[in-house]
Amino acid sequence: MILRHDIDNSIEQALRVARVDAEAGCSASFFLRVHARGYNLLSLPSLEIIREMEDLGHEVQLHLEGGLCEVLGSDNEDWACRQREVFEAAVGRPLGGFSLHEPARMGGIDFADRIREQWSETVQYHAYEDRFMMPSMKYLSDSSGRWREGHFAEWLDKEPRMQVLTHPFWWFERVPAENY
Repeated sequence: MILRHDIDNSIEQALRVARVDAEAGCSASFFLRVHARGYNLLSLPSLEIIREMEDLGHEVQLHLEGGLCEVLGSDNEDWACRQREVFEAAVGRPLGGFSLHEPARMGGIDFADRIREQWSETVQYHAYEDRFMMPSMKYLSDSSGRWREGHFAEWLDKEPRMQVLTHPFWWFERVPAENY
């Protein structure tokens, strides 16, 4: 099972999940945005969280965002390259993989495949490659806080290979207001 977490809004939420995953003996891939409203990838607190996540045995990569060109000009390819540069500057290492934030805004899987090919010198994968999706691998996500095909635990004995995507923003201990 590939355990993936797309961090849309809160890097602090991501750290909570990273600690839970590590306590359970799991390593996961965390994808962080450059343009998040809730955190600054270049801030000291964010960089300390990234370091802790990696020290816990997790992978930290880029959650690539599209649609910026519609407001700011240029094109999605240019904005993808800019995001990669900021991410690499923040973490101090080459990008190894990425996931698309709202894939339809970026031109879908075709766009991800093109960018992956252009970045092939260091980038080893994107999260929507055929090898990580049906029919090769069952894909389950909690997008919008809802498991459309049931919680992933219901699939553990039914599928030999799965990619499970969560968004830590949707998970809380007592009430959803914890995350607002």
